[in-house]
Amino acid sequence: MNQKIDVIVKAFGGLRAHIDQFPLRVELPAGARLADLLSRLAEEQPALYSELRDGLARGYVNILIDGRNARFLAGLDTELKDGASVAFIPPVGGG
Repeated sequence: MNQKIDVIVKAFGGLRAHIDQFPLRVELPAGARLADLLSRLAEEQPALYSELRDGLARGYVNILIDGRNARFLAGLDTELKDGASVAFIPPVGGG
């Protein structure tokens, strides 16, 4: 039996302009990890993924899974649960 989970994806700041709908709901197989979500976004939301890829490579984008920074979890290997909220947050400047 192929079980599925639904993940809620939110993008903030300049990233939000690259998301088709807010929030975005993504269906993944049970046991999916953060890396699987990014792969799916590469297929279904290429403009968003392009910005995320660049930001992640430079360490500019924070990823929060249910309010917790993925860097302090298992990073890209963090398992996602049904109903998980994944937020992509770029740096914010100001003064």
